[in-house]
Amino acid sequence: MNYLKDKTFFITGGTGTLGKALVSRILECGGYPIVYSRDEGKQALNFGSNKRITRIIGDIRDYEKLNVSMMRHKPDFIIHAAALKRIDDMEFYPDECVKTNIQGSENVAKAALNNEIEKCILVSTDKACQPVNVYGSSKFIAERIFTNYDYNSHKTVFSSVRYGNVICSRGSFIPLWLNALSNNEQIKVTSLEMTRFLFTINDAVETVLSALENSEGGEVFIPQISSYGMKTILSSISSIHGSEVNVEIIGLRPGEKLHEDMLAETELPFTFKVDGVNLLCVRPQYTKREHNSSWARYGGPHFNSSLHLSTDSTELIKLISRGTIESGLDERGST
Repeated sequence: MNYLKDKTFFITGGTGTLGKALVSRILECGGYPIVYSRDEGKQALNFGSNKRITRIIGDIRDYEKLNVSMMRHKPDFIIHAAALKRIDDMEFYPDECVKTNIQGSENVAKAALNNEIEKCILVSTDKACQPVNVYGSSKFIAERIFTNYDYNSHKTVFSSVRYGNVICSRGSFIPLWLNALSNNEQIKVTSLEMTRFLFTINDAVETVLSALENSEGGEVFIPQISSYGMKTILSSISSIHGSEVNVEIIGLRPGEKLHEDMLAETELPFTFKVDGVNLLCVRPQYTKREHNSSWARYGGPHFNSSLHLSTDSTELIKLISRGTIESGLDERGST
């Protein structure tokens, strides 16, 4: 991570779970974070005493504020993590999802292009791959916006990175379940057949920063991580807590999939293995840039969570334990 030293990072959504973890890593590596978010309370609470962090209260829906902020602070890199993310809520408020996740993402890209930022990375999601819900569809379009901006850019490199469910992030089901067990409550499960890609917040940070370092223009980066079924997750949660799990099946929420996709079959012809890191790279089908010719073409299957399933409870227990520690939670799922 030597390339982070003395660089300035403009992070939209910097008060979210990923944003805060990125800020910590950038500080550790000698960089200078600029936190751009509309949550003034979290900004003051999390970053108010650190003079190496620049705080900007602003919304990505406001292009003029973004443009002026970048013009004033001249960041080297942009990590665009701000988004509306709740799947069920976005099904009922698609207009708000469009304003933030699509129009807001274009505002970030436009401001980056206008200010000739070195690199601008969109934090996307597995739900953008073959989307079936409003949230995933908005992120799919945001990925395409970044690829198109890269095609029309002479200097700024635009790329995207997808990732899966971060254990113990805000809204994660695992701390909710741990807390329910501690209170002798039922665990609510949508379906025992569901599978999900899981990794920790530090894994997510490594994924985003590795994508930033290796981006050459227009790509979508994908981490090669395992997925787990609900039965394995429940068994692991039971072992961690030392008690039997009482489950209530509530059915799929609006817009929810049984299985997630990280890499589609249609993307396989354009997919390469990034040297030295645990990333795949889907290159754009139209580009004016030269890309690394030494990367080997990926010869594996597409990434659907039902195909890359792990049933190793021991490994998952270690992963959950690491995730809770990294997120500052205890075995009850509380801070």
